[in-house]
Amino acid sequence: MRFNYDLLPGELLTFEEIALRYMQQNPDDKELTARGLLSPSTSYRNLVIRAVFAQQEINSPIEDLLFVSDDNERKNYLRRFEHYLKNQQAFLYFRRTDEIKKENRWKVVGETRVYAMLDPHSAEAQNLLASRGFKLVLMRQNEDDEYWQLFDPQAHPCFPLSRKVQFLVVLSTPQHKVPIAVMPGTEVGRRVKARVFQRASQAEFSAAVKARYGACVITGTRLTERHSWPWVEACHIDTQENEEGFLADNSVDNGLFLRSDLQRLFINRMLSIDAETGQVVFNAQLESDGNISPFYQSLEGKTCVLWDNVPPGTRQRLRNLR
Repeated sequence: MRFNYDLLPGELLTFEEIALRYMQQNPDDKELTARGLLSPSTSYRNLVIRAVFAQQEINSPIEDLLFVSDDNERKNYLRRFEHYLKNQQAFLYFRRTDEIKKENRWKVVGETRVYAMLDPHSAEAQNLLASRGFKLVLMRQNEDDEYWQLFDPQAHPCFPLSRKVQFLVVLSTPQHKVPIAVMPGTEVGRRVKARVFQRASQAEFSAAVKARYGACVITGTRLTERHSWPWVEACHIDTQENEEGFLADNSVDNGLFLRSDLQRLFINRMLSIDAETGQVVFNAQLESDGNISPFYQSLEGKTCVLWDNVPPGTRQRLRNLR
C-alpha cells in the first residue's frame, strides 16, 4: 500500500515529516531547510521559493500576511516575492502558532501565491489591516530602520517587541478568500525598494572595505569581534546620490575603514586625509577655535597607519573632496 506523501491543507506535521514528503514528491530537488523565512535562501541569483515557514510571533495571527524584514542580497526576499507575484507561481506555505509550536508541528496551509506586496506606510496596507480590526503603528525610527508594532482588535500587541518591517506580502491561499481591500498585483514602490536594495548594497560594500583594510586606516585599530558595537566601520568618501536616490559610487575604492569616532568626524568634514601624503588634517576653523580635543590633537599631521594599503582609486576620491 502506497504511503500518502501529499501535503494536505490543515494537516499538522513536524518539519521532518514535511521534508520527507517534499523529498518523495521532488526527488531531484534539494532538501528543505527551516533556517529562515524562505527555504532555501542560498544565493541572490536564485529566485526560487520552495517553501515559506512563518511563525505567528513574527508574522502575526493573520495567516495570509507576511511581515518581512532584514532583507539582503543573500535572502533576496523582495525580488523573490516580486518574481512570484508577476509570474503567479505557487509555493508551499506553512504556519506555526504558539500552541502547536510546543508540539514542534507546522500547519500545512497549502500551495500559495503572492496576491500583492505593500509598503507598511501605504493606505492599502493600513486599510487592509483596519478591515480586520488590526492596526500597524510606527513606534520609532532612526536613520536606517523603522520599528513597527501590530495591535489586534483588543489592542494587544502581536509582536513580543516592536520590529523592523520593510514590506508586507499578501498571500492567496486555499484557506483564505481574496482580500477586497487590496488591488491584485500591487507592488511596493520606489521608497521600499530604495531602502531594501541600498541596505543590501551597503552590507556588500562594508564587507569589501573590511576585507581590504581589516583595521582603522588612520590608527590601525582593529575591529573588535568580541563586542556587539562596531569600533571600526566602513564609510563612503563620495556620498553623492544618483537619480534613483542610491549612492552613485558604492565601489570598495570609494570606502575607508575608520574607527567609529573618526568616521563621524570624517563624514562631517571635520577631519580629512591629504590625498598626496596620507596625513590627517583637521578642519582649519576647528583649529583656530581651539575646538580640537587634546585626545585628537595628537593625530594632527600624522600619516595614516595603513596609508600604504590605500590604492590610487581611493586616493583620487580623497583628492576630489577638495
